Amino acid sequence: MPFNDMLGRLAQPMQGRAGRISSNEQPEWNNANFDMTYIAPGETFELPVIEGPAVINHIWFTSHAGHADTLDMLVLRIYWDGSHEPAVEVPMDSFFACGHGKKLVVDSLPVQVSESGSLTCYWRMPFRQSARITVTNEHPSTTTGLYWQVDYLQLPVADDQPYFYARYRQEYPCVTGRDYLICQAQGKGHYVGSVMSITMCQDGWFGEGDDFFYIDGEEIPSLQGTGSEDYFNDAWGFRPRTTHSFGQPLWEGYAAGDRGVAYRWHVLDPIPFDKSLKLTIEHKGNMEPPCEGWYVERPDYFASVAFWYQTGTPGPWEPLRSYAERQLPWTTIALTDSLPDAKASGGDVTVQWLSDRPIVFWQNQDPGGSIQIPFTVPKALRCAAKLGVITSYDYGVFDVYLDGERIIADADLYRADTSFHELSFGTREMAAGPHTLTLKCRGANERSVRAGGAGHYLGLDAIKLLALPEYVMRPMGKRGREERHWIWRAISDGVRAFRAIHRRTPESLQALVDSGLLGERYLNDENHQPLESRLEGDKLVVESVGMDGVRGTDDDWRKEW
Repeated sequence: MPFNDMLGRLAQPMQGRAGRISSNEQPEWNNANFDMTYIAPGETFELPVIEGPAVINHIWFTSHAGHADTLDMLVLRIYWDGSHEPAVEVPMDSFFACGHGKKLVVDSLPVQVSESGSLTCYWRMPFRQSARITVTNEHPSTTTGLYWQVDYLQLPVADDQPYFYARYRQEYPCVTGRDYLICQAQGKGHYVGSVMSITMCQDGWFGEGDDFFYIDGEEIPSLQGTGSEDYFNDAWGFRPRTTHSFGQPLWEGYAAGDRGVAYRWHVLDPIPFDKSLKLTIEHKGNMEPPCEGWYVERPDYFASVAFWYQTGTPGPWEPLRSYAERQLPWTTIALTDSLPDAKASGGDVTVQWLSDRPIVFWQNQDPGGSIQIPFTVPKALRCAAKLGVITSYDYGVFDVYLDGERIIADADLYRADTSFHELSFGTREMAAGPHTLTLKCRGANERSVRAGGAGHYLGLDAIKLLALPEYVMRPMGKRGREERHWIWRAISDGVRAFRAIHRRTPESLQALVDSGLLGERYLNDENHQPLESRLEGDKLVVESVGMDGVRGTDDDWRKEW
């Protein structure tokens, strides 16, 4: 009978004694159930020390912080065998493959997170003498509750058994001229996982950066990747998904201010090292549109956690930044502050509380009603702007205006459950001083009407403005085959669509533009030089004469469709 698979090993005799520490209420352990530990602002809660030798095989937490998107205010630290330096020092969200303070759904082998905010971990964490676990609440003003369980198995542990490590670092924004560092460790061990949180600082795709594993001090990495999404086992960009070994629990899109989280567990492909390991990833990607610049070094915001096992001392690590320093530089303008000056038709506007924060609630009864809320921007910003909204079963469909300009049409705020969402205003130049937010009701979602809901209600949270680093561009005259590829791709798509509609080949690029199938940008080549086009038989011929206008140089080209 085979015993070498996961289920087969369960049939073998086992050694050790199971143990658990938990927040079970004491001393009424069998006659009460208020099993929560309060952690005040600035307080560090220390769980009971686990005596070894043993291996931790299960950790479970849940906290009110997860419902307020402030899970990153809690810091998890684990110390092995009396060490004064934590082997694990990670914000709670990132340790569980989430990020941005959010409780994201994760369904992987070592880590699971439920929609309700149950945080579960099955990493094996062996130790010989003791395990000390602490949780620190770094929020300046908010107390939170923490429910917790830690399961372990007491059994002999070899003297050469490697310890489990998890460490966090960040760069806001990524530093120009060097790759982003995920892990740098000294000793003998093996690498088992990465979590990355990304915030886009300009439109486009962040993820053309390759991952590089430098093993045992080598100058040229022996493991060289082909792109950021490739390292995280995706392709052609990201989209939300979660699997046993890799995934993206969050991916909002490709505009400045959009966020993402990706994880990659090396459970089936651990990376061993004998002396040292250095893992970096390039912060390179494209401009928008990509024909304007491909594989440029971008100033996006990165945060990461490295997971590994090793013997010996792992070497120096950057101190964990404070909660305030870990926050992205969003300026949050609470709309409840402007409520006395708000104007609305069709229903009352009040302040209500949702998940420990105040929101503007408009009990709108008018299918064509509108609400106008003034707000003030404290200083001029080039920023990514977002509007925090509430979605619920009786909420309506709205057009959103900023200073009289319609920014979003038909924003449908109906959801079966009540939750927070964000609507993007894109990259904007926001002047200091007064501004006006207006939402006009377009009607009700049909599902809301069928369910008997009012269908026109509205809940608003805040205006959020993310100050952006200096915009990165590729210098003129240096665009090449990568950008050219996107010119060709746009023209190819346009020709194919034209033929499908008109049953003939377009006579020129201008004909594609006039028909609405190609943008005017594509009348020029990758370096903004005019393209020549003509019909030859049943083919559209397009030619670029290059930067100097002389054929036969490196940057001229001819293409037929």
